[in-house]
Amino acid sequence: MSKKKIICHPEISMAFPYEHSKIKEMKEQYWIKRKSGDIYLDNKPSFKTFHYNELIVELHHEVYEVSEDTFQLLESIEVNEDDTALEIGTGCGLIALDCARQGAKVICTDINPYAIELVKRNYLRNQSMLKGTVEVRFGDLFSVLKSDERVDIAIFNPPYLPTISEERIGGTGWFDIATDGGVDGLSLTKRFIEEVGKYLSKQGRAYFVFSSLSDRGKLDAYLSNVELKSKVVSSRLFNDEQIDIYFMYF
Repeated sequence: MSKKKIICHPEISMAFPYEHSKIKEMKEQYWIKRKSGDIYLDNKPSFKTFHYNELIVELHHEVYEVSEDTFQLLESIEVNEDDTALEIGTGCGLIALDCARQGAKVICTDINPYAIELVKRNYLRNQSMLKGTVEVRFGDLFSVLKSDERVDIAIFNPPYLPTISEERIGGTGWFDIATDGGVDGLSLTKRFIEEVGKYLSKQGRAYFVFSSLSDRGKLDAYLSNVELKSKVVSSRLFNDEQIDIYFMYF
């Protein structure tokens, strides 16, 4: 699948996309700005936006920005019109909006209240471009779904960076939550793998992101313990890590 074109508004300057090897530097700069007062803990529109296909997507300083893995995941997802899709950890909502643009009925979730409000704004900004629908829910993983709800596609770009307590920046914690995969990088990925099969339709499938910085041996063990089959559908090298997109299916 060809790479989508990304166009930034001319009035902004955007380091884009980020390299994962610079995550530590990003955290340090973020915390310096927080302490200096350059970042304020409010939820006013940030007016930092970018174009993706016909979409115009706003960003916010308390919501982790899209990166290489976001677009790699987007390019790997096959969406049919009228599919019901669930995106967990939606962030700015780009993936949810692009699925809806193609006609899917999307439920997108996050535990970051700034992300929830940001997605709502981005939905309103792009509503005329969408063939499908977007419903925004606040919650953790599959807790947002009713026991009898099923989806055709589940999508998750989890926090996957192996992280120890000394590497967390503190503050409101939203940057940590967006990147912190626990000691092995798989704390939320494991839960996703174990639970996703309960919420997929008979023809359902799931996509998630994995980094080679995480423990692949543990990942293989988790995947071998569930009913769903799995395979890697995309792999790319970014400096010191490989990003894989895993596809799970019955």
